[in-house]
Amino acid sequence: MSHATPASDRNDQPLTQAERTARAEESMVAAAIELLNTVGIRGTTLVAIGEKSGYSRGLATHHFGSKAGLFRTVLKRMTAVWTEQLLRALDGRTGVEAVTAAIDAHLAHVLAHPDYIHATNILWGAALDPASGFKPNVAEFMRIQRRSVATWIRGGQARGEIPPDIDPERMAEQYYGGLIGINNQWLVSPDFDLAVAYEDFKRNMVRLLSATHGTPGQTPSNTEEPQ
Repeated sequence: MSHATPASDRNDQPLTQAERTARAEESMVAAAIELLNTVGIRGTTLVAIGEKSGYSRGLATHHFGSKAGLFRTVLKRMTAVWTEQLLRALDGRTGVEAVTAAIDAHLAHVLAHPDYIHATNILWGAALDPASGFKPNVAEFMRIQRRSVATWIRGGQARGEIPPDIDPERMAEQYYGGLIGINNQWLVSPDFDLAVAYEDFKRNMVRLLSATHGTPGQTPSNTEEPQ
């Protein structure tokens, strides 16, 4: 006996206006990321995005308002992908464990989405322009990232694994600055060993966060000279 497919489950049902809007925006964001990776920020125009995604410039302008509006949306989309991956990796961790899990997750994210990393850094560089319309978005993203790291460090201090004299905000700045520096070097140097750099960075962060206690899980070595 055959069963009729419910109307809501049929694949031939027309898309709603909201679905069409979301699909168009997704296509244009993907086109923008590809263009940023191939022709740079100057060539990533609303006209080029419309042609690349199969839509008109008018629709791109309608969706984003301006090139700056487009780039804000692109940054938001790429950030959302990283945030989701980070939350899965953390899984409630805090302290040193959260820091090391985040570093491992970031390396995996970079290797899985090199086009996102390249496009993100292009936009971050463009945000330094005094006339940039999306500089506040970049600054806010960086603040959120640093705030998360500072929260992990406070969690480790509360558990007694991170020294109380470490300033969470200052350490978060060093952590995030280190990741940005590693990625910038990798993007401009084809022979840069990204995996080794991340592993060294993780090891050094553990040492910094455990400066007065030794590496977690190990007994500090005796530094007294033999008699």
